[in-house]
This record gives sequence, C-alpha cells and structure tokens, in this order.
Amino acid sequence: MNIGELCTRDVYIVSPSEDLSQAVHEMRKRNIGCVIVVERRGESVVPVGIVTDRDIVRALPDYPDGITRARVADVMTREPLTLAEDSSIVEGMGRLCSRRVRRAPVTSANGDLVGIVSTDDCLGIVAEQLDSLARLVERQTSSQPR
Repeated sequence: MNIGELCTRDVYIVSPSEDLSQAVHEMRKRNIGCVIVVERRGESVVPVGIVTDRDIVRALPDYPDGITRARVADVMTREPLTLAEDSSIVEGMGRLCSRRVRRAPVTSANGDLVGIVSTDDCLGIVAEQLDSLARLVERQTSSQPR
C-alpha cells in the first residue's frame, strides 16, 4: 500500500482569494480540520497552501472584529508539505513527522492534487501491520519445540 491508496480523495478545496469565513463555515459543516488551497493552472489543480483549524485560531488576534474580512491567503500556510501518491507510507510518515505537520496534500506525478493524508491515516495502517507482525511472531514462537 502507498500514500495514494491510503489518502482521502474527497478533499474540500478553496482558492487563496476566497473569504476565510466561507472556508470556516464549510470546515464546520463538513467536520474537517483543514482545507487545501489550490491554484488552477490550465487543466491542473495544484496545492499552494493549507488552512488548518490551528491557522484560524492563531489568526484570530489579528482580526478583533472577526474574520469576516479575511481572505484564505491571509492565514494559509504557504508551500505546504506535499506527498507523492506513489510514496510509501513509511516515507510519508517520516516526512510528516520531520515537518511536524499532521496533514499533507497528496499529488500526482505532475503535481495535481489527488487527495489528503493525515498522520492518523498512516498510524492506523502501521498499527495493523504491527499487529499482523506480532501475531506472526507469536505463531512462530508457539510452534517451535521447547
């Protein structure tokens, strides 16, 4: 299994010029913790940023009258970590951990957005694999003569 097989393909996307309040509304409605900020380049949809719930909370002091006047570009994290869809889960986890982020857009070979993956997604698979390994070791050790 690789990152492309693991990632969530149904991703809510926004443009940098969109109202932040609209993005926040959609995040709440969809019960999601982030949106991917994209630019359309011809036929391609390329991730250029990410807005997380944490980005929004950190921006609140800059908007004492509320975020209704803010644009997505005002609070987004630019140049987010992206993971290639053909990356291994181990590689993806390593890159997420080294950048200290919990989510990353997943891209095709030509840079198009194909999905999003989180550390929780990866941890679930790693936990399953560790459980399988533990059961295999247990079977092997219990079947050996003493």
